[in-house]
Amino acid sequence: MSDYLAPTPVWAPADLGGFVLSTEHLDDLGLDETLRTGLLGWQAYFDEHHPVDLCGWDSPLSCTQYASEGFRLQSELTYALPGIRFELDLWPVRAVDVDVLPL
Repeated sequence: MSDYLAPTPVWAPADLGGFVLSTEHLDDLGLDETLRTGLLGWQAYFDEHHPVDLCGWDSPLSCTQYASEGFRLQSELTYALPGIRFELDLWPVRAVDVDVLPL
């Protein structure tokens, strides 16, 4: 889940405190550089295209691209860390209505 100005879009589960993981945490997970860069890029994309002062997407295309990349990254995380369940929280997309987005 992305959030405004979060260091990464990866969060610990609620039973562990629900805190956002740092880039050092991503290193500790042993993620390959491509996946790590992808996660950080997804967070940066959110910050750029869904800025806090706008409180919404700068375009419908930005919303669609964000959602598509989120699904891709969830799949990659699941493959990279088998046995760990990753929930994808697309809270900024739900307000737009996921059912009408061409994912």
